[in-house]
Amino acid sequence: MSNLLEDTPFFSGFPEKALARLESKSAVRKFKKNTHLVVSGDDCHSAYVMISGNAHAYTDDADGNEFIVNSFHEGDCFGELGVLDGLPRTANVITATPCECLVIPKVELVHVIENEPEVALSIIKTLVGRIRSMTEDVSCLALMDVYGRLARVLAAESQEHDDGITRTDRITHQELSKKVGASREMISKILKDLKTGGYIDTVDHCIVTKKKLPDRW
Repeated sequence: MSNLLEDTPFFSGFPEKALARLESKSAVRKFKKNTHLVVSGDDCHSAYVMISGNAHAYTDDADGNEFIVNSFHEGDCFGELGVLDGLPRTANVITATPCECLVIPKVELVHVIENEPEVALSIIKTLVGRIRSMTEDVSCLALMDVYGRLARVLAAESQEHDDGITRTDRITHQELSKKVGASREMISKILKDLKTGGYIDTVDHCIVTKKKLPDRW
């Protein structure tokens, strides 16, 4: 399990003894699809590392509109910000598939941070990287149109697989709309046009990139 923590960016700079302590004090839990792991406004009692499965962090408004602010996959850590600042959760996290997570108690993570000086520097570097990424995301939302944001999300979600095909994992138009911040109807229209133009295809709910997407829609 320490290999999992070592390969997780948030914990990659932690000394071996700190990882061993966290491993011994943490618990592995399994969750069904559509389970809320984190609820906005709740107190923070633990951090999570994804062992398997996928989950989404999202915010919503009074009308029920949702915006996916992040997605978590194997090896990703979430819920740690509340451990660091002691404030309530700022977003919801829901499982998109059945998941297995390592649940790290807040008190144990705080103990490691307080007793291992090099851990603090590692966390600072991680947070600086996130701030840079958030700056790019805000610029994207402010300056790009819906197509530009969709193209950016598709690029981030796609990977080249062993068969040489570049594709996303299984993803619905509704999930894409929540990631992009646009209506499902608009996303479906753009994807239909891209498919007609031979840029993408859909196979088993995965979006396959057949050639470089156009700069404009």
